[in-house]
Order: sequence, then structure tokens, then C-alpha cells
Amino acid sequence: MTLLLTAAFLLVLLAALILGFKLHRLQRELEQLQVFVEQKADTAEHPVATPNARVRIHNSSPALQQLAVALNRLLDRLQTAESRTQAAEVAHKRLVSNISHDLRTPMTSVLGYLEALQMDRSLSLDEIREFVDIAYRKSGLMHELLEAFFQLAKMEADDMPLQSVPLEINSLVKEQLAGLYPAFQNLSLVPEIEFTENKLYALGDRLAVERIVSNLLSNSLKYGSSGGRIGVRVARSGHQIRLEVWDNGPGISAESLPFIFERMYTLESSRSSGSSGSGLGLTIARHLAEKLGGSLEANSVPGERTSFIVQLPEAPR
Repeated sequence: MTLLLTAAFLLVLLAALILGFKLHRLQRELEQLQVFVEQKADTAEHPVATPNARVRIHNSSPALQQLAVALNRLLDRLQTAESRTQAAEVAHKRLVSNISHDLRTPMTSVLGYLEALQMDRSLSLDEIREFVDIAYRKSGLMHELLEAFFQLAKMEADDMPLQSVPLEINSLVKEQLAGLYPAFQNLSLVPEIEFTENKLYALGDRLAVERIVSNLLSNSLKYGSSGGRIGVRVARSGHQIRLEVWDNGPGISAESLPFIFERMYTLESSRSSGSSGSGLGLTIARHLAEKLGGSLEANSVPGERTSFIVQLPEAPR
């Protein structure tokens, strides 16, 4: 009897030790988890905190394992949000810096010419007309940049309602080409136009689609005209209308291609080449295409062919 009691006592003692060990381990796991969560909560104020750390629970409890999985999912979302926030802050600072730079340059020029007109009484009538003309053009550049910036801001704030009505794309493209006829003529270029059918209808907002086509054509004229060929092709692709604007100019490097739709990217690149522009045209064009339920992509083989491809939903027949 004594032996049985002793054995029972030892078993109870062993069970108590095992339970105590597990409770101690659980307490330690929870304390480490608390420290980890507090560190992650301080990440925004203390960037040195490890951003890619993960919760690791060594306890076999299913409840704790599920808690670890849920916390790691939450961490993934937090880190994604942190990355997006940092990228947005960098883009915002770059945008403000670039806009400030590109407003300051024409503004300085305008003020300089206006000061000359006000102070220099010896200017001839031809010189006065020339100075006024330059000031007018520089003011137009500033107005273009501000309009593009405000339009992009309205789109990003979802404050630009767009219609969705049938648009005959072939005639719309011809109208935009006609509006750019002087630019083509100055460059001694004849656009190569390819329409596979007489009439193709896409769903969209007329002003928005005109803006997309105009931006793409102007972009090719500005950066691709040196190749001597610029073309437009319109066709049906499944249940979408596909519009391609292409040229055989210098093209876009593989390193730059993923970034050309970022705000101000074109502008930054153009500074070294002497070109001018708001740097927002392609960004606006892509935003508009996506808001219309379509897409805008780019392909480029430098020196051979660079294409911007817009796809819009086809209107029901």
C-alpha cells in the first residue's frame, strides 16, 4: 500500500513538474510575444526596428500556433502598408521638388522679360513683341504643368466622374491627328495609320480618351520623331478595342521601362536631353485608361520600335 502511495505521489509530482514547466514556457513565450508586438508598434517612430521579423511560437498549443499565424498575416499587411507609405512619401517629395524646379525656371524667365519691358525704354517695337511672345509661351508652360498636376490630383482623389458611352475610335484618332498636323508637318513626318475595320466602338468618356490619345501622340512626337516614323494602329482584340501608338525613335531602356508611368519620371529624364514637358502625361493617360476599365502598357526595343498600347472595353454591338 505504501509503495502504491509513493508511486502515486511521484506521478502527481512529475505531472506537476511537467505542468509547471509548460506554464513557465508558455509565460516566457507570451512575454517574448509582448516584447515583439511592442517593438513592432514602435516601428513608425523607430525605423531601426527589424521590419521583417516574424512571430515564432515553439509551444505546440493549436491556439497559440493559430495566434502566431494571425499575427504574421497582420505583420505582412503592416509591412506592405509601411512600404507603400514610404514610397508615397518619396514620390510626393520628388513631385514637389520637380514641380518647384519647373515652375521656378519659366517664372524667372517671365519676370526677367517683364522687368526688361518695364525698365528698358529703348526697346524697339520688334523687341517688345518678341519679349511679350516669350513671356506668353513661358506662362503657357506653367499653366500646362499646373493643369496636369491638378488633373492628376483630382483623379487620385477620385474626384473626376467619367462617362461610359460608345465612342467611334477611328474618327476620334483622326481628329487628334488632324489637330497635331502642324507638328507633324514641322518634323516632315506623315503618320502611318492602320485601321482594320471601318468603325470600331469603345466604351469611354470622350474627353478622357481624347486626352489619352493626344498625350501618346505628343509623347511620340517629342521623343520618337528622330526615327522618322510614327504610326497608329486600331483593332479589335477579343472584347476590347486596342489602340497602339508607335515610333522607331531612340526608345526606352529596359531599366527605365518599369518606371515611365511614374509621376514626373519623363520630366526627370528629359532634363538631360533638353526636352521639355510636364512629366505627367503618361501618368495621367494610364490613370484615365484604368478609370475607364482599360489599361495602358508600353513595350520598347530601343532604336527599333517603341509602342504604347491602350485597351478599352468594346461597346456592345
